[in-house]
Amino acid sequence: MPLISLEIQNFRVYERVKIEPSPHLNLIFGPNASGKTSLLEAIHLLGTARSFRTTQVEQLRRNGFPELSVTGKLHEEGAETARLGLVHNTAGRRVSINGLEQKQASSLAIHLPLQIISPDTHYDFQQNAKHRRGALDWGLFHVEPDFSLHWTRYQRILHQRNAALKSQNQTKSRHAWDEELVEIGEKIHNARAKLITQLLPHYQSCCQQLLGRKHPVDLLLEPGWDNASSFGECLRQDRARDSARGFTHSGPQRADLEITLNAQSSRVSASHGQYKILVIALRLAQIRYLLESKNKNCCLLIDDLAAELDFEHRARLTKLLASLTTQVFVTATEPSLIDRESWVSHKTFHVEHGQIKCQS
Repeated sequence: MPLISLEIQNFRVYERVKIEPSPHLNLIFGPNASGKTSLLEAIHLLGTARSFRTTQVEQLRRNGFPELSVTGKLHEEGAETARLGLVHNTAGRRVSINGLEQKQASSLAIHLPLQIISPDTHYDFQQNAKHRRGALDWGLFHVEPDFSLHWTRYQRILHQRNAALKSQNQTKSRHAWDEELVEIGEKIHNARAKLITQLLPHYQSCCQQLLGRKHPVDLLLEPGWDNASSFGECLRQDRARDSARGFTHSGPQRADLEITLNAQSSRVSASHGQYKILVIALRLAQIRYLLESKNKNCCLLIDDLAAELDFEHRARLTKLLASLTTQVFVTATEPSLIDRESWVSHKTFHVEHGQIKCQS
């Protein structure tokens, strides 16, 4: 699947640049505020139609220009080269694949699965259950074709139920959707639980490689309702509380993922450095699992690899990354911070003043 060509126009500091990346390691280096992270952001935009830095689209467009575009070509095994495109202008967003406009931005993610590791990744993961759920749901999107349909349907029913709970005119219909909500909610939970079981051996292996010795680690799923009862039972028990507060308390929309280290919650027991490694390991385990289960590779974006990682852990991470046979884009202030000898192939790009030059 590797990205073999990337062209950016009027995106942040870039007026127009084009690169042809390596299918393995791509090191992007340069001084601070030179545009290194913006290059990763452009790739992320191409694969998800979203920025990982801002929700304000106008911040992405180069000053004075009404439109930005990011286009890329992918080499897909056994298929013709796929051309992905995304345009943002004052009228909105346009997504295309092989020149054909797409209604759903998720079409991009099917062709270009992305994982991103940034200096803030572990903070977001630690502080927000939505990010922890999202880590599981990313994998399900790529390995379970029906998951997106179930999740979309569940969200629609949940919205209708919550609207009825808030309305004084719909007291009789507040629980009309409960049966279907339970049916789909349990499918979502079962899919998440199955994924954790399949993902865990990969996760434990990655943790051992990154931490340097075997630590007892585990992944625990909290379903979003009382474990002692079924989803349907909790929904019935919550009816008075749901009606009083105007929203649904129980359900997979409130699920959580817990990483344990030495049989304790890692959010409490792990050091800052250990927690970062544990979160990174989860990203890498998902890449391994996607390759094993679907023979589908992933593009990995790493912003400022050297941040908060000492030389020893950085060396372990680099070695593990090289063994994944996935395409990696990594930023650093100096090329010497990243060991490139372990990789099958690599390219080095120097970024400065909105210009990108390939040095190898």
